[in-house]
Amino acid sequence: MDKTNADKQKLLEKYPALQAWLGQRGQKRRPQPRRWFLPAAFLLVIFAMCVNTYGINIVEFYNEIGKVADGAEEKDLTWYEASEALVEHWTDKTVEEMAFKDLLVELHGLEMRLLDRHFVRDAEYSYSIVKDNHDWLQFITFEAQPREIVRRIEILQDLDIPILYVQPPTKHIEGYTEFPVTLNDHSDENVAANFALLDEAGVPYLDLRQAAEEDGLDKERMFYRTDHHWRVETALWAVGRTVQEIEELFGWQLDPDGDFCDPANWRKTDYGQNFLGSQGRRVGPYYAGLDDFTLLTPLFDTKFQTELKQHTGELKVFYGDFVTTIIDKTLLTEPSVYTNRYGAYWGADYPTLLADNLNNSRGKTVLLIKDSYGLPYGAFLATMVDKLYMVDLRYYNIENLSDYVESVKPDLILIMYC
Repeated sequence: MDKTNADKQKLLEKYPALQAWLGQRGQKRRPQPRRWFLPAAFLLVIFAMCVNTYGINIVEFYNEIGKVADGAEEKDLTWYEASEALVEHWTDKTVEEMAFKDLLVELHGLEMRLLDRHFVRDAEYSYSIVKDNHDWLQFITFEAQPREIVRRIEILQDLDIPILYVQPPTKHIEGYTEFPVTLNDHSDENVAANFALLDEAGVPYLDLRQAAEEDGLDKERMFYRTDHHWRVETALWAVGRTVQEIEELFGWQLDPDGDFCDPANWRKTDYGQNFLGSQGRRVGPYYAGLDDFTLLTPLFDTKFQTELKQHTGELKVFYGDFVTTIIDKTLLTEPSVYTNRYGAYWGADYPTLLADNLNNSRGKTVLLIKDSYGLPYGAFLATMVDKLYMVDLRYYNIENLSDYVESVKPDLILIMYC
């Protein structure tokens, strides 16, 4: 045996582990699973989702592309601006119609619940979900500038029409709602900033947060657990307090006998635990649970003509009683819990809307400038005025507001924003 082999033999005898390792190297390697299998399977699933999402919309997609040039010409947009709008539209559409979207949201929500997470981050941070100390879902309200309509209140004051600002209760209730220690809600600070400007302008306001405390409203029943809106029943109460404030400020009796605002004069139709609200839809029912939904419709006689100005400019006109002209029954009969039951009043938010109360032709004409909190609120208020006009400044250009007000000639302007 030569010296090299002798040294090798001594090492192997001294270090048995080395001998075992060298023995393994000499063995034939077992075939390894193909490493590309899992990535390929993942890509295949993504491809299938894309086909499912876009396949049925391919004709619509090509039609949309064809409209880009028309839109650029009609709206005086550059081709780049029109194309950018198309991309944004289809990005939103993809998110809404993505295959298995609800299942993925629900599985993620289940994971967050099992991990006992009280904060679920959303791709759009302002829509992240907080579960408070009462297991209500909440959006975080960040510090914000006063609303544009408040900053530019002189647009309305110059028209010499009485104005009342109505502040709904906020879902984050001071002294009742608690967030995880690292999170802060600025709802009350933002309301205070609005009130400060209204005080400077001499515009009266009704603070329904304070009114709710005074009337001893059950905090557990003021809001939906999974939605950022107040309950329909809370909206009816709010109309009653608004009517009282109008009488105190302006001497007008919209409900002299208290019949229209009396809950006993409204039929309650309960739809059970079948409503997953705007906040719940971001985390799914396994994390959020479900809300019950109650529809209120009048037991007294009603007759309306309503005109709903669509986002497309189309005007929809309805004639009949409260249910026929105001309630969108499709949002109540759709079995999916993801259906927005709250939108059953009017069906959606519109740029402008008119409810002509044919049973009260001698009443007041009221303009309500509102957000989505105004859907049930406006429906109930419409029963005690002659004409109710509603404007949503999220979809209506504020620069055209004074012209619109002059055209409808209201006796009173109500401004109500959450």
